[in-house]
Amino acid sequence: MKYRLVRKQRIRIITAILVVLLLVYLVPYIWMILTSFKSRLDIFAMPPKIVFKPTFDNYRIAFVDKHFLENVKNSFIVTSLTVMFSLLIGLPSAYGFSRFRLKGDKVLFFYLLGTRFTPTIVLALPLYFIMTRLRLLNTFVGIIAAHTAFNIPFVVWMMKSFFDSVPRQVDEAAIVDGCGWFSVFVKMALPLTKSGIAATAVFCAINSWNEFLMALILTGGKTATLPVAIPRLLTPQGTAWGQLTAVGSVVTVPVIIFAFLVQKHMVRGLSSGAIK
Repeated sequence: MKYRLVRKQRIRIITAILVVLLLVYLVPYIWMILTSFKSRLDIFAMPPKIVFKPTFDNYRIAFVDKHFLENVKNSFIVTSLTVMFSLLIGLPSAYGFSRFRLKGDKVLFFYLLGTRFTPTIVLALPLYFIMTRLRLLNTFVGIIAAHTAFNIPFVVWMMKSFFDSVPRQVDEAAIVDGCGWFSVFVKMALPLTKSGIAATAVFCAINSWNEFLMALILTGGKTATLPVAIPRLLTPQGTAWGQLTAVGSVVTVPVIIFAFLVQKHMVRGLSSGAIK
């Protein structure tokens, strides 16, 4: 009985600490959202106002008058196609590394993983010249190709561990039943690792949605993503804090919604990867 009481007290203490840490973590985000609904006078009021009359002017000015809605559309296009192509190329590659043994496959795998840790700034100038030569500068094709190239090593590295966790006996049984390797991959491996695919897709989407440097170099006025457009609100006349927080609030919404939709599979995939 005494052990149970001590255990309950520990659980309560840990829960209280986690709640406090969560509140501390969320305070800047909540403050950003509140600021996006404030007028300019309320934003600079001292002491800061918690109770105020909300206004949607910041959202209207940013997304209608200053055309940030076009940048949101560009970000959606780039992110969705990047995730799709990264999974289309990365999943078969990860399955190949998991199931087939080739000479030098471990060296190739770690080389592929090493490219993911290359600083983006090192590749900025070569990428710019390559896209210029291919006439892909300021196009969706160029930025999607760059984002996909950087996401594929992550997909291969993450998904290989999930494919490794699928028993080989499943593949062998399917082959005995007359399935080819492609059918085994599509009908057996992918359904059994859908949790890992969901987790991988979320991370790929976050990487592409928030990426700034490559988008700044490879996109132009008509293809600029939302992170690239945000600095337009920092002018010599001052920072438009209301519009800046409005755009910042919108930037976080798609990722939160996407993560919420796949949270069941994502948590299961991350936990299974941790157990492995």
